[in-house]
Amino acid sequence: MKTKTSVLSAGLAMFSMFFGSGNLVFPLLVGQLSHGHTFLSSLGIILTGVLVPFLGILAMLLFNGDTNQFFSRLGKPATFWFSLFALAIMGPFGVLARCITVAHGAYRLLFPDTPLWLFSLAACLLLFLLTIRKRRIVTMLGTILTPLLLASLAAIAIFGLATMPSLPTPDAGAWSAFKEGIFQGYQTMDLLAAFFFSTFVINHLKQNRCAESSLKAFLKASFIGAGLLTAVYAVLVILGASYAPALVHTPPQEMLGQVAQLALGPYAAPIVCSAVVLACITTAIVLTSLFADFLRKDVAKEKITPAVAILTTLAIGFFISTLEFAGIMKFIGPILACIYPALIVMTLFSIAYKLFGWKAIRIPTALALALKLLFAAI
Repeated sequence: MKTKTSVLSAGLAMFSMFFGSGNLVFPLLVGQLSHGHTFLSSLGIILTGVLVPFLGILAMLLFNGDTNQFFSRLGKPATFWFSLFALAIMGPFGVLARCITVAHGAYRLLFPDTPLWLFSLAACLLLFLLTIRKRRIVTMLGTILTPLLLASLAAIAIFGLATMPSLPTPDAGAWSAFKEGIFQGYQTMDLLAAFFFSTFVINHLKQNRCAESSLKAFLKASFIGAGLLTAVYAVLVILGASYAPALVHTPPQEMLGQVAQLALGPYAAPIVCSAVVLACITTAIVLTSLFADFLRKDVAKEKITPAVAILTTLAIGFFISTLEFAGIMKFIGPILACIYPALIVMTLFSIAYKLFGWKAIRIPTALALALKLLFAAI
């Protein structure tokens, strides 16, 4: 019974770990741009937004969750520079700022006149207080958040699918729809998250001393987490495609709230919006903590206090968030499109190294990056 409970909690933890701000936005955007090809669009985002991140967790499991050991195969400097880049783009220069804009998009359904800068300032103040006291707060928020978020998404799914307009007739752009799904899966940045967040799941399985091997327990937990993500993505893609005409002039960060209003009516929307804000804030706490810890320990060499590191992180995140969701994606989207194939290759060859003894890593990773840059330039 303890093993089953540990596996179930690990599976739910994986779902919570990967389900942040982008996961509330990009599936709906994929559906809106699918032109009726919902299956192919869903397949695309599931491949890069579900399968690839879980391969990342598998790779980290095989390396015992040691990011230094994992990245050092690319060369000793990569341990620092890759971690800095990944945590920066997941933190204040990317996902952290994006969390604030998505939370603002949901908040505006309740208080439409709230400007982004004011909301961002309040959110950063709240994040500072919660991150300073994260040991007491994050666990409680996570325990409340997952059931609330799943219940809210279930309500949107049930009522949205029951009342949605008919799906558009597919056009000739099947391949474009599949590629769009692939590209938007990159934007979740969940593979990068897997490299750093997976330590929590791996430690959870080890601390609970599952009767099964860590690998077997991981596979069972992954089936739960990946199954939930796949189901949510598929439903959101369908809803995005069905409500596409009503979402034409809706900013991406406000799409879920708009669909909730259309599907559930104005009385249920506040509950959904509250769940969205909680999801974004909880994810932002973890990202703030990760970048601030790296800034203090690895960059500043313990010469600044935790409070200064957190304030620096949130100050950057505040200014980046004022670019709004579309502005943030304008500069990180091309970066992710270029580096993600190389990250996938690195992950696959790292798994092959542990399972089959394949030592190649630098050349395949560099080749994948060079080919992607070449195709992007053509």
